[in-house]
Amino acid sequence: MPGSKKRRDIAWRLITGALIGVANIIPGISGGTIAVVTGIYEPLLSRISGFFTVLGGWRRNLAYLVPVVVGVLLGALGFAHLIGALLDHYPEQTMFFFVGLILGSVPFLFRTAIRNSPHPAALSPFVITLGLMLVMAAADRPPVGEPLRELTAAALTQVFGAGLVSAVAMIVPGVSGSFLLLLLGMYSTFVAAIRELNLGLLIAFLAGTACGIVAMAKLVTFVLRRFPAPSYAAILGLVLGSTATLWPGIASPLSALASAGSALLGFAAAYRLGAGRRSLSGSDSDS
Repeated sequence: MPGSKKRRDIAWRLITGALIGVANIIPGISGGTIAVVTGIYEPLLSRISGFFTVLGGWRRNLAYLVPVVVGVLLGALGFAHLIGALLDHYPEQTMFFFVGLILGSVPFLFRTAIRNSPHPAALSPFVITLGLMLVMAAADRPPVGEPLRELTAAALTQVFGAGLVSAVAMIVPGVSGSFLLLLLGMYSTFVAAIRELNLGLLIAFLAGTACGIVAMAKLVTFVLRRFPAPSYAAILGLVLGSTATLWPGIASPLSALASAGSALLGFAAAYRLGAGRRSLSGSDSDS
């Protein structure tokens, strides 16, 4: 029935937003990757970049985006402590779950890239972006600095700028927003603001993120529409390469069994609930 389908779509966008929010607090995982895995990547970009003009106007686009935004906030705020505890006590299994989640989307992305252009030369962006991700995975991560807590003009400006930069990760698959925040020395500030509910810093960060998302969404939407084959090939390389940044290693044979099970669970979740459910350019259901 139409009503039940609409409720399912809203629930799916809420869950997807929560997963994106969780991804954004884990260094090495990209919110854009989760959007690709769950199949809402291109519809989401279209709604953001053409907020006032496409798919029924701003009211319908707002109704579509609200569950995703609410999910992102719930995922980041509600699961910060849970993810922190899982990473503290079960780091290997937690990271392998996300590795499986990403790998579960790879077969679908490969078919999408091939469908847009079956010529092997069109997949050269895949090699470039995969190599870039492997280089990033091999790079040393900077130490976590002391968090900013005071609501000074300088602190708010820095946090706003960090939000702008981290927005790249929400739009470009494979690029970790948390890793970018580490490079900027702002990761500890972001985590502390969430855990301590420092509303001033959180609002500044969200404002910067919103501005960055709109700008990046317009750019990426243009590239996807103008150059679909190399774009999807590049996305495939970014997504596949992101698993290298997540690889935690295997501590013992016993933990390897648990990690394998965790990875298989993530793989099945991505394949069944995400990549197998929708197309990347897919069914963009009305709100």
